[in-house]
Amino acid sequence: MLRCLKKWILVPLLEPNAREAMFEKLLSSALGEKKLPYDLLVERTQGYSRSNIRLVCKEATMQPLRRTMAFLEENQELVPEEELPIVGPITREDIEMALKNTRPSTHLHAHRYEKFNADYGSQILQ
Repeated sequence: MLRCLKKWILVPLLEPNAREAMFEKLLSSALGEKKLPYDLLVERTQGYSRSNIRLVCKEATMQPLRRTMAFLEENQELVPEEELPIVGPITREDIEMALKNTRPSTHLHAHRYEKFNADYGSQILQ
């Protein structure tokens, strides 16, 4: 089966400055007036893949909507449009919740990926 695959390239996990740039890009439109704690995000996402980081960002951006939905569920009666809560910007608590709910997926298998890369991967010379 390995002969059918043209090339395998191990893409390393992101360095801290690359993770910060990714968070800034993915979360910039949801900031509102506040500055998010990018240093916290970078520190707490050591070992996260690009896919994991995207998932953290999606989870964080969903938190304000979840708060709004919870408010509407608590108030089962019809809420006038002018009293509807505005879906707010992302807060530090949203970031904490997203980090709590999203775990890195690659760190458990990193040694297996590196061994596979050594055995079968494309060895790109720089």
